[in-house]
This record gives sequence, structure tokens and C-alpha cells, in this order.
Amino acid sequence: MPEEKQKIERPKVPFGKVVSFGVKITFKTIPLLFIIINLIGILHGISYGITTFLTQRFFESVEAVLVQSEALRSAYTAVIFLGVVMLLRELLNGVHNFMHTVCYNKMAGEMTKIIHEKMKRIDPVCLEDPHLHDDINKAQEGSGTIQFIISIGITIFTFYLPFFIFMAFYFYFLKPVFIICMALIFIPVLAGQLMRTNIIEKFEDKAAPIRREAEAHEKAITDRAFFKETRILGGYMFFFRLLADTIKRWSKADSQANRKTNFINLCMNIFTIFGHCGIIFLLFDALLKGEISVGAFAAIYGVIGLLFDIMNEIITRHIGEIASSLGKAHNFIRFMDLPERGGAANARITHDGIKAEGVSFKYPNAPENSVTDINLHIKTGETIAVVGENGAGKTTLARLLTGIYKPSSGRITFYGMDTSTTAAENLFENVSGVFQQYQKYQMTLDDNIRISSFQNKNETETPLKQAGVDINSESFPQGTQTMLSREFEGVDLSGGQWQRVAIARGLYRVHDTILLDEPTAAIDPLEESRIYKQFTEISKNKTAIIITHRLGSAQIADRILVMEKGKIIGDGTHESLMQNCELYKKMYSSQAQWYQ
Repeated sequence: MPEEKQKIERPKVPFGKVVSFGVKITFKTIPLLFIIINLIGILHGISYGITTFLTQRFFESVEAVLVQSEALRSAYTAVIFLGVVMLLRELLNGVHNFMHTVCYNKMAGEMTKIIHEKMKRIDPVCLEDPHLHDDINKAQEGSGTIQFIISIGITIFTFYLPFFIFMAFYFYFLKPVFIICMALIFIPVLAGQLMRTNIIEKFEDKAAPIRREAEAHEKAITDRAFFKETRILGGYMFFFRLLADTIKRWSKADSQANRKTNFINLCMNIFTIFGHCGIIFLLFDALLKGEISVGAFAAIYGVIGLLFDIMNEIITRHIGEIASSLGKAHNFIRFMDLPERGGAANARITHDGIKAEGVSFKYPNAPENSVTDINLHIKTGETIAVVGENGAGKTTLARLLTGIYKPSSGRITFYGMDTSTTAAENLFENVSGVFQQYQKYQMTLDDNIRISSFQNKNETETPLKQAGVDINSESFPQGTQTMLSREFEGVDLSGGQWQRVAIARGLYRVHDTILLDEPTAAIDPLEESRIYKQFTEISKNKTAIIITHRLGSAQIADRILVMEKGKIIGDGTHESLMQNCELYKKMYSSQAQWYQ
């Protein structure tokens, strides 16, 4: 029976929370610049209002000159004041725009930093949930939106608002009805723009997983790590069709959202046109009745276009863009609210080793446990090998024992520290690892080895030699300074060479506990045996957990754990398991020819 898709409820994020978060981060990042830009914005907004008032006085002085020539001096004075204010207004405009650009660029770097810091604090098991990857994708889109909302918010409250407050008082003293009419005109437009928020947010929920699909299909076609296999196996058109399909689905969702929002905009803009005509009629009527002067009529008529342009810019453009982007901002805030690993800074009790008591674990959205009811004690300085068939739970157990994952039930103590309540930095201190899915960092060989600690002054030659990396070979023309990337005018290594580099990387890190998760999968069994024998010498008095499917190499361990379907079904030396564990005996016999 097909599994029903569960509808994920996305909690609503109050707009105030978005603004509060953005203001807090902005003030924390650029406090002085934030204060200065607000002061300049206020002066900039007021300068537009003063310009309107001085324009009225200018027209009134010109009207007076036509009646009596003695008023010519007042007219010149009005022109000078008007010119000075207009010059200052343009100067403030340039400074204001420049400072907005500076603020936006500084905030862009800060928001990227915030996302990465949050990722560092999220519980690693969450990365097994595909919904989290959608949240990360949407958060990256939403981080720029937070900056945009704050940038627009600063403009609205420090530039537009002072201008409209000034103009409100100006209109009130001329004819109060002007204020009421203008407010009523723009309420429908404002409502229409706010309606777009929900539409865009729903679109983002659809678009994020589609975007990730498109990125994955495009990578399969163009990425250097994929293209050889894709082309040789004739998979190019397959991935191209998948990419075309995802683009088509994204375009369809985008088109639906745009149709709805554009229809709302059309309806609301009709109200704006009628409102504009209404204001002009009221203004003309007030002039005929003698309620305002010719100078006031000319000044208001001249500024009314600016008022409508600014109001339209605020509501249709700025608020409209905020409404369109608010869904993305909500996604960012939801991402920031995701549960974090946390934990206390507990101290190690080094003699206690690693203990698991009744431990079970289930991945997010998985139907059943990956490991069940594990009871185990690894003594300090002991080497443990974990073997079993694919899917037996070997890697999951290792991640639990080292504190990468927290148990769903039961308790694990890592040198006396409870892995569920201890901070990750305490758990991972003096712990190293080598993994089958190692990373090929596009850096020099030396940097590839030193990534765990560039402060560590130890030379890299020793771990490289221990891992079997010959830095004097033709593969490394510049020795440890050889760039390991053809994309940066360096060299390319074979899979086996890269795996040796990864092993050297793990050995370089200062550690008293090391996790080896299929570290020699790309190396032939005989060479693997040599590395493991050398590893035995290196790991004296250190705790080691080795995950391997090659049982010949597992014999270097003090104890071997045999896993099947998430449970430990064998625990002992190679000799005892050959006598007492049928699965181990069967697996070893099938691999015996590798080591003869």
C-alpha cells in the first residue's frame, strides 16, 4: 500500500518577528552606520516637505510682484532659499543611496555567516531529513530578503514617513479633507499587496524542492565529478530531460503565482487612478472657492504627482516586494528556529571509555530502528572492529558511539560524558576520523592535511608516510605544496591516492580516539593490510573504532563486533568468532582468498 504523503504544517511567522530579527542583526553588525543612515534619512525626507513649502512661498512672492513691484526682493529671497534646499536635498539623496549600498553589502556577509553558524549548531541527524535540505535552500533565498526588508523598512520609516508627516501637517492647515481622501485611496492598494504574501509563501514551499532537483540534475550534466560517467554511459539526455521537466514544473508554479498577484495588482491600481482624479478635483474646487491661494494650488499641484509616485513606490513596489518576499523571510526565521544540538560543557573522565546502555536509534521519517538495544563497553585504549553485511547498522553505531548522533532511546557515555547532554565541541575534542566518503578539497596537499588545525605546528610528512603517500613521486611535482585540483592548475589524483590523503588527514589531527569508517575501500586488500598493521603501531594507547567489510583487516582489533539487522550478534576475537558466530565464519570464508 503506497505511503501517504504527510502535509507539513508550517507555523506562521509574525511580521514583527522578521523585522525585530533584522533590526537586531543590523544594529549588532553596523551600529554607528545604522544610526547615521537613519538620521540622514530623516533629514532627506523632511527636505522634500520643506521644498514644497518654499515652492508655495515662491509662487506667492511672484504673485505679489505682479501686484506691486516692491515685493521683488522677497521673490529673490524665496528663490535663493528654494535653490539651497533643493541642492541639499539632492546631496542628501546621493549620500543616503550610497550608505544603503554599503549597509546592504555588509549585511550580506553577516547573513551568510549566520546561516553557517546555525548549520554548525543543528543536530547532525537532522541532515538525514530531506525536509531540512528544503529549509536550507529556502533559508539561503530568505537571508537576502531579510536584508531587503530592513533596507526598505529603514527607507520607509526614516525617509518616507517624515516626509508624509510634514505633508500631513501642511495639508491639514490648508484643508484637512486632503489627508482623509489620500488615506482612503491607498488602503485598497495596501490590502492588495499584503494579500500577495500568502500566495508567494505557498509558491516558495513548492519551488524549494524543485530548485534542489534542478541543481542536482544540472550537476549530473556539467559537474566535473559526474560528467565522465554520465557521458560514457549515455545518461546525458536522461538527466537533460529530468532538468527540462523540473524547469517546466517550476515555471508552471511561478506562472500560477504571477497570474494571481498580477490580477490583484490590476484591481487595486484602478482604485489608485480614481483617487488621483478625485484629489485634483478637490484641489481645483478649493481654489475656486478661495480656500487656498494660487501659490498653494501651484505648490500642491506640483507635489501631488510626487506624492502619488512615492505612495505608489511604497505600496506597489516596496510593500509589494516585501509582500512577495515575506514568505522567503518566514522560511529564514523558521530555519533559525530549528532545534539545535546544544549541550553542557562537561568534562571528560578518561578512564571510563565508551559505554552504551540499551541504545536504539531511528533516522527521521524511517519506519524502523537502524540499531536496536545495544549494550557495549569499549575500554580506553581498546581497538574495536565492527563488521557485518551492508545495512547492518555498522556506521550508525559508530556515529552513536562517538556522539555524532544522539540515541533515540538508551544512554551513551563517552569518557563519562552523556552524549545526549554534552556540547559537541567537548565530545569531539581529541577525536579524529577517516571516512569512506572522504572530501577532495581543492587546496594544496599540505592544506588538505592540516584542515583540522592550522595552528598545529607538526609536520605533515609523518602522517603522509604512515598513510602511504609518496610525496616524491611524479604525482606531486611541488611536493606538499602541490595543488590538488586541475581546475586550479594543479594535479588530479586517483581514488586510491585521494583515500591515502584522507587517511593522512585523520592521522594528522591530535587525537586519543579515532573512527575509521571503511577508510581503505579504494585500496587493494594487500596494501590495506599494510596500512592497518602500521595503524596498529600508531594507535597504541588510543581508542579506535574501525568499520570495515574486509574481515582480514579486522583481525588487528582487540575485539570484533558482528552486526546483523541493527543488533550485535557476535563480540570477541577472530578465533572465538570463527568458532561461535556462523555469520562471521561465512563472511570470512568468502573473503579468505583476498589474503592468501
